[in-house]
Amino acid sequence: MARRPGCPLLSVVGVCAALALLSPCFVPGPLVAPAPEVAISFNPALAASAALPVLTLLAEDVEAKYGDSRRWSAVLVPLTTLVIPAVAMGIFTIYVSSDDAFYQFRAGHPRGMREEKELYSNPLYAGRKNPMEGLVNKDDFEKGLDEAWERAKPKGSTVTVKDKLKELSTQNSPHWWRNVHGVADVGC
Repeated sequence: MARRPGCPLLSVVGVCAALALLSPCFVPGPLVAPAPEVAISFNPALAASAALPVLTLLAEDVEAKYGDSRRWSAVLVPLTTLVIPAVAMGIFTIYVSSDDAFYQFRAGHPRGMREEKELYSNPLYAGRKNPMEGLVNKDDFEKGLDEAWERAKPKGSTVTVKDKLKELSTQNSPHWWRNVHGVADVGC
């Protein structure tokens, strides 16, 4: 095969370009290295790390002495294993036996109903029990729901959105925890 006349020149140019691109990857030699800075700057972190061994030599033993350990054990062991748990269990027992114990979880409790009434008297929370509260246009919502149901309902279904919304608005859920009638059935 015959060689082209510009082939060696092209390979020399390619090698030179590769070396020029790779030159930042190599560490400079000692003659090319930058001169050290003459100004000395103070580094507080370096000074603290240098002084740390001296400080540990000057410090007393960190471990507790035998007498201190015995004295603190005589106070802390009964305090943490007997006194504090007994006081906590006594306070919890008194709270559980009171009428207001766990009133947040007992539907129809007078204190919970009073707090709920106070909450809903605030204008920011008025009407929060209404599921349609906050809708900009209730008719537009019902229209969109009706259109979506017409597209998605199974063949032969006679359920309409208006009938279903009316049924759900008068629904009585005896097991809903906020329904006072449901609580009377349970016996609370």
